[in-house]
Formats: sequence, C-alpha cells, structure tokens
Amino acid sequence: MTISPQQIAGTTYSVDSVVARYTEVEPKISAFVEFFETEARAEADAVSARGIIGPLAGVPVAVKDLYDVAGHPTLSGSRAAEVVPRPADSAAVRMLREAGAVIVGKTVTHEYAFGAMSPPTRNPWNLDRVPAGSSGGSGAAVAAGVVPIGMGTDTGGSIRMPAAVCGVVGFKPSFGLISRTGITPCSPTLDHAGPLAPTVSLAAAVVDSLAGFDPTDPGSRRFPAPDAVASLDRGVRGLRLGIPERFFFDTADADIAEAVHAAARELEAAGARLVPLTFPTPEECGDAVVTIAAAEAALYHRDRFAARRVDFEPDVAAALDAGLALGAVDLLEALDFQAALKKACDAMFAEVDAVITPTVGTEPPPLGATSMVLGGREMSTLSGLNAFTVQANLLGAPGLAVPAGLTAGGMPVSMHIMSAPGADALALAIGRAFEKRTDWNSLFPPL
Repeated sequence: MTISPQQIAGTTYSVDSVVARYTEVEPKISAFVEFFETEARAEADAVSARGIIGPLAGVPVAVKDLYDVAGHPTLSGSRAAEVVPRPADSAAVRMLREAGAVIVGKTVTHEYAFGAMSPPTRNPWNLDRVPAGSSGGSGAAVAAGVVPIGMGTDTGGSIRMPAAVCGVVGFKPSFGLISRTGITPCSPTLDHAGPLAPTVSLAAAVVDSLAGFDPTDPGSRRFPAPDAVASLDRGVRGLRLGIPERFFFDTADADIAEAVHAAARELEAAGARLVPLTFPTPEECGDAVVTIAAAEAALYHRDRFAARRVDFEPDVAAALDAGLALGAVDLLEALDFQAALKKACDAMFAEVDAVITPTVGTEPPPLGATSMVLGGREMSTLSGLNAFTVQANLLGAPGLAVPAGLTAGGMPVSMHIMSAPGADALALAIGRAFEKRTDWNSLFPPL
C-alpha cells in the first residue's frame, strides 16, 4: 500500500511513482547514496494510518547525506567517514516526519560539503555537465522528477547553485531559522539548511514546517514564525527591488544577464519598482567565505584529517591544508569584513526590499573540470559557481533561486532574490509572484 498521491507542480507523487522514476533515471544521474524503498513504503502506510493532513503529508523527501537519518550512516561523501548507523534523526528530518513527509533516501554531496561538483552525480539537463554542489544530488533528484523535495545545506551557495543549474527552486533561509542539529557541519558560522523543490510554494511549505528555535543548535535564532505559505500571494506591488549591475550582471554571460533582466521586468510589470543599486564590495565576499569556511572546516576535521588524510579527495585535502595554514589574523580579518558588510547591507536594505541578481553567472562546467571562466576570468569551479551567492551567506540573509529561462546552450537560467535577514516570507513571496507570471518552472530536462 502507498500513500495517497500528492498533487505538486502538476505531477502526482507516491512512493510507487518515486520508485519507478528512481529506477528509470538513477543509472543516468547517480543522485543517491542510499534509497529506502522498504522503509519508505512502511512510513507511507504509517502516515496514511495516522491521518496526517497538511502540505507535506505523504510527500516523498530525499535528504543530503549530511543529515542524520536514524538507522543509516552519514557518510558525507567521504571515505573518511565512520560507517556507523546514526541513533537518531537530525532535527530537520524529525520535523519533516512530524509534518507527514516520507523520507525516501539520501543524496550525493560533495565531500563534507566542501566543493561545487558533487561527483558522481550528473546534471539532468546535460549528462556531461556537473549539477553543481555541494547539494548536487538533491538538485539532480528534484530536477529529474524523482522526488518533489530534496533537502540541502548551503555554506556559500550549495543549495542555490544546484537549484540554478538544474532548473529548480532552491531556498537558503535566514541564518538560524532552521536547525542544523544532526547535520555534519562545514562552517558553523555560514552553514544553513533548506529545501530544493519544483515550486516556490512547496519550498515555502518546507520552511514553515522546519522553522523554529532549537537550543541544541548554537546558531539557532528566535525569529517570528515566517508563515511563508500564508504570505505567498501578497504580491510585489510597491516593493523596491535593487538591481546591482556592477559585478553581478556585467560579469554574467550576456544571455543569463538578459534573462534575469527580463525576469526583473516581469516583477516590475506586477507592480514592483526596480531601483539601480551598488552592492558593497561583492567581489571580496568570496575570499572572506573561503577563509572562514576553511578555518572552521579544518578545526572540525583536524584529527580525522591527520589520521586518514589518504581517504580525503585531493581538492578537499588541499582546502583543509589551506585552513590549517591560516593564521588568527587571517580569520579575524575575514570576520571583520563580514561584520562591516552586515552593517553596510543594513543601510542597503533600508533603501530596497530585496536584491535581484543572477544566481549563477555562466553554464555549469563539464564533469571533471577544475576551473571555469566567468566574466572573462579563469577561476576555480567553486569560485565561478558561487560568485553571486556567497554574499547572502555572509549576511545570514534569505536567498531564493528561481528558474528564469534557458541559456543559448539550452541550460537553465536562475534569478536570485535576496531579502533582509528575517524577511524569509518576503523573498518567497517575490519568487511566487514571478512564478505565477511565467512558466519556467514547468520546463523539464530532456532525460
């Protein structure tokens, strides 16, 4: 027996449909680490028997393999991880179950969430391209129609980058809105947990189900309940949307910049006002995120890395070496930069309600690439893919990636909406207003 089908984004999902789609496409996209068919069927029956109602009741969910799931190991994409079943669910998985969601499996992450490639997962839009990362498995699984919700984590863009290049919605909430207890950390100062989904509405339902203070997470904050679903249809009339041409649009590929400009004009037609904006020092944000993340990851992995260095992938080993080599002054400079940026953006958000940019400035690189070109400059794949997303992590601000077109090469384009910290419902409402005026979220990869 399966759960009653849920009608989400025009597609009927049940455990049976998830199993069928998984069987069909998983050999092509390699999005999953584990698939819980037997457990999912039993959990679906239990949800049905309990008569749970609500937007997530009976909805299949896959979680990134950083989230603890009781009875399963958390491998975090690494040979260095302990292969030991976890005794309890992470806070987010527990709350998803309480809302009636059915956990169907664990998805691929770049090793310890420290990268943007997520091997061996492939992008459903082009199997020769990466799905980005580090939540690439969740992005690919949602884009390919295996599951309607994939949970991810985001330290510098790791929810929104895969969402962007896989053509789905990805939401990084305000820092501290959703508990990270039971999720393997990358950088506690920058880490966020959140959903990838086919629609803004479904992402909002996940946020409402998971938001809340958790004293077991040192980064948890006491925000008012976002009531994101109730606010979805507030519209954008009268909102001031900042458009920062410098760095964001003028660095992006021309077809991506034009698609996001067109998306902004749709919001203008819906009643918003577009405001030219200078974002403070955006080009320096990537270095600050790398410094903070490298230092905190090096501390967390120090003993494991010393004992099992050969089990770490070369790119992650190099990042941990860099973190271990950092001095106190390096870290303090990055933290000072973060504090100054927050102050400058407090003033910015007094002038605009949200900031609109591309989510990713160019098409995702080929599988196995170590570098890419953005704005005429060659850089690492991580720096190239997260150039426009790291700012929201430093601010702890909500960031929403929404499908907004296709490139000349047929790959997804994504608009990024960033609102002030705590204004999660507003970012989601802006995304929903755009979604209602367009049909980009209905496009499906050619698998």
